[in-house]
Amino acid sequence: MRTTTLLIMAAAFSVATGSEFIPMTPMGNECIPVSLSFTGSRPAGEQLEFDIDFSGILETAPEGEAYAHATVVLSGRDGSYTLSADVDGAEGEMLLKKEYSGPSWEPLIHRFADELVFLLSGEQGIASTRVAYITRSNGVYSLVAATLDHRAPQTIISDDEVITTPSWSPDGSVIAFTSYRQGTGDLYLYSFSGGSASRIVSGGVNTAPAWAPGSRYLAFTRSVDGNSDIYRYDKATEELQRLTARGSIETSASFSPTGQQMILTSDRVGYPQLYIMDSAGGTTERAGFAHGYCDSPSWSPTGDRIAYCARSGGDFHIFVMNADGTEIRQVTTEGTLNEDPVWSPTGRHLAFSSDSEGTRSIYLLELNKLTLYRLSDGGESYCATWSPVSSQGGTQ
Repeated sequence: MRTTTLLIMAAAFSVATGSEFIPMTPMGNECIPVSLSFTGSRPAGEQLEFDIDFSGILETAPEGEAYAHATVVLSGRDGSYTLSADVDGAEGEMLLKKEYSGPSWEPLIHRFADELVFLLSGEQGIASTRVAYITRSNGVYSLVAATLDHRAPQTIISDDEVITTPSWSPDGSVIAFTSYRQGTGDLYLYSFSGGSASRIVSGGVNTAPAWAPGSRYLAFTRSVDGNSDIYRYDKATEELQRLTARGSIETSASFSPTGQQMILTSDRVGYPQLYIMDSAGGTTERAGFAHGYCDSPSWSPTGDRIAYCARSGGDFHIFVMNADGTEIRQVTTEGTLNEDPVWSPTGRHLAFSSDSEGTRSIYLLELNKLTLYRLSDGGESYCATWSPVSSQGGTQ
């Protein structure tokens, strides 16, 4: 069984790091307190508490201090489970009465937790989402997808050749990734409905795919004759469009939530920096001047923040800044290689890889309470991508 670790990071971030950057502070409002009465197995009860507390919106609390009270009963056994949930307001008014059924209890817990989040806040929860990432073990590369619980991740594709830079489409139906199966980096799409991968771009080296809102357009880095530029692939017409044409390296594009802009990495000034560009190409504007080396930007789905990796004191760490380049905050302080941050579909969490505990692993950070969750365990893991909140391939 895969083990997970839950750590509270607030104390670590209160310690001075010697950096000129602001330490990470909670990003959000006070959580809505919810009390629980749970009948069922202990692991299921602990999972429900985790789903609520990790939402970044709700938190478990004593009944006298709660905005709402949930009475939850889980019954059944392997192959047939029923979860009954009653939610009452602070004055005793009924807010929800519902039953969930299915062959395993974990999805039922996640579904109720997400519905509870939406019921009390009007926002989507992320308990039912999955995170896909690359693992490397004994010379084998695998693209896997993990649920936010104790279950082992699902292996989507494995190969002796390199698989890297997966990107989950906004509609959840496919994952784009790079494979070196044919000797050079080709771009593939894995379809959840078809259960197979098809090659969409070959020739040169094609990496770091990033989806525009709507799942039609895919930006990626294409290197031909030693020079890397940003291209756009049209999934409907299968046409390619070159968006940058410079002698410098342009890579690691990420779309804004409107799809009108993208942020990318370029070494046009002699070292990697972040630039914001119109999504059709053209004029670019440098996104900041705080680092001598930065890469892997990721635009939050709320549009107000950008996460990225930068070198600080010889190590690589995760940072978050406002979309206008202000208020740079250092997310990680431990380890030497923290990279490839991606946002949850609600913008309340970050996924990234870190070697802070020795082996490069995938971590999820809830940004309201600064709670860190180690998702992967055993073997090297990196290049995370988060599923949308509701999709064909997004739940398990």
